[in-house]
Amino acid sequence: MEPLVSLVIPVFNQKHEYMRRCVDSALAQAHAGLEIIVSDNCSTNGCTDFLGTVTDPRLRVVRPPRHLPLIQHFAFAGFQANGQLISFLPSDDWLEPNWLEIMLEVVGRYPDAAVAFCDLKKHMVETGEVAAYRGSGFPSRHFTDAEAMHHFGKLICKETSYFIVGGLIRSDAFFTCGGFHDAGARYSGDLSLGLGLIMHGGVAYEGRALANYTVWGEKHGKADAQRSAIACQDAAKILGWAENDGVLRGIARRARFSFAKARARLSIFFLLAYLQNAIDDPANLAVHRDFQEHLKRLSRGWLPKWMTSLLRSTPSLRLMRFLRDRIGQKIKSLFL
Repeated sequence: MEPLVSLVIPVFNQKHEYMRRCVDSALAQAHAGLEIIVSDNCSTNGCTDFLGTVTDPRLRVVRPPRHLPLIQHFAFAGFQANGQLISFLPSDDWLEPNWLEIMLEVVGRYPDAAVAFCDLKKHMVETGEVAAYRGSGFPSRHFTDAEAMHHFGKLICKETSYFIVGGLIRSDAFFTCGGFHDAGARYSGDLSLGLGLIMHGGVAYEGRALANYTVWGEKHGKADAQRSAIACQDAAKILGWAENDGVLRGIARRARFSFAKARARLSIFFLLAYLQNAIDDPANLAVHRDFQEHLKRLSRGWLPKWMTSLLRSTPSLRLMRFLRDRIGQKIKSLFL
């Protein structure tokens, strides 16, 4: 009998305790129609060795023939799924015990939704802080494709960022849209996936926090300037792909959604990230040049290199440091 839900866990060299926590949370889901697929991207630290002792028949382990880049590995893992619904769980995140039960109820209420997702508990590794990610400001409801466009089209916003964690995706929508669309992005495959999914249905949201998301800091090597510059490049490529897709342009017209405004908003977001990195690491000229080039492409020229160079002057950085300390967190909350 084919499974109802395929829960896909891509992993590469994860810390053993995080990997075990992730898999244990998957095995804790009581539904018999669940298939758990761990896709090991040729790990070298033995993080999946313990899976050989797991006797739960719902679990199976797959491996690509060679190590794959991040997005390609997620795509490979997703295409191993047999269920009517697919969910992806990064190996440093984990699920609440009642996740699947509640999310299947949500999918049952809104069968035309291409994806249903839930609120998250956000765990800050550096500070130990735990908080609901979206909170009560984003209520449980169903969104049409046009309504969803106003959120997914922004690419980076609190309403839909990290939707993949704890989300349930209709497999027909996933396979029809091509899964993680190859828009040339290196890390941000979930951004193009979200846009691809709304071409095949609406979106449902559950306001209860049913999954847990790990937020790493710079000292763990997962929030540094180079990653921010690559994310800026990814956003520019994905926006370019979306603007040239006829179906997405049609949804955007019905929604009165402006790709130009989305591009401007993202340009401002990454300009702030650029300034943050300029303040923290002014000597790293290679990263700053990358940022400048990607910002120019993302903004289509209205943020020229001379402007970002001017903002890196000593008086500007002093002013930006003062503003960051006073209102930086409030500004960041407007985006994430």
